[in-house]
Amino acid sequence: MKLRTFRYFFREAWRGLVRNRLMSLTAMGTIAIALVLLGVFSLITTNLQYFGNLALGRIEIRAFLSESARNHELLKAEIQAIPGVQRVEFVSKEEGARWLEKALGNKGLFLDGENPLPNSFNIHPARGADVEKIAGQVRRVAGVDEVVYGRDFVRLLHLAVRLIWVLGFGLLFLVMLAVLYIVVNTIQMTVYARRKEIEIMKLVGATDWFIRWPFMLEGIILGIGGALIAVVIVLEAYAFLSNRLGQVSTVLSLLTRAEITPYVIGGFFGVGVLFGALGSLLSVKRYLGI
Repeated sequence: MKLRTFRYFFREAWRGLVRNRLMSLTAMGTIAIALVLLGVFSLITTNLQYFGNLALGRIEIRAFLSESARNHELLKAEIQAIPGVQRVEFVSKEEGARWLEKALGNKGLFLDGENPLPNSFNIHPARGADVEKIAGQVRRVAGVDEVVYGRDFVRLLHLAVRLIWVLGFGLLFLVMLAVLYIVVNTIQMTVYARRKEIEIMKLVGATDWFIRWPFMLEGIILGIGGALIAVVIVLEAYAFLSNRLGQVSTVLSLLTRAEITPYVIGGFFGVGVLFGALGSLLSVKRYLGI
């Protein structure tokens, strides 16, 4: 496409927006609202997955050692070398006894001097690591008598995270289709107001794509404008909610604004441009007689 031709298309698109500014503002506002709804749903799904992965990352594996295990440093190094293990802490039977007495509120639990508790290791998996796989490898280490990590809870949590991912993205796809439907119908109103203009251009010999380009550029501009409004609303609302939640609870924390900003900006502008252009193309198609 020649630069002069593109300038003509862009000029015609801008004129169309200015001439039909009320309809254009309506379309831009509709795109912004649709993107805000899409963004809210996406952030809810993403944060639910984040909570699930965070919970998995805080699970500890406890490995109890047999009486015959003596070289604790060597065992610790062997467990530390297992892929997915972030940190290993040795807990002597004396430390275990003190912790148990404190937890039960009974300081005279082992007054007779007998301590039946075994030495153990607290194993902290890395974030996103497969806890069950690590536990299985730790169980095979010579000197480890028993491994405890809440197997049923871990499996339930893994299932919940997968379920959130599948349902979240399935519903997200449906929401995107709904957004596209709203955008197409809104832009269609602006195109309908100019149907006579399209008919005249067809009569004087303009090709279909010559007619389509200005409308497609209008849709892209409307998509960019709607995305800009949606980005500001979603990021400011998210920052406010994140700060309020941080004041109420130190346990429940959302992904930070810095973490979501690139995805919100990239996603909103990408979807806005795509839906704006696609909405215009679909809307113009019915008036081209093809």
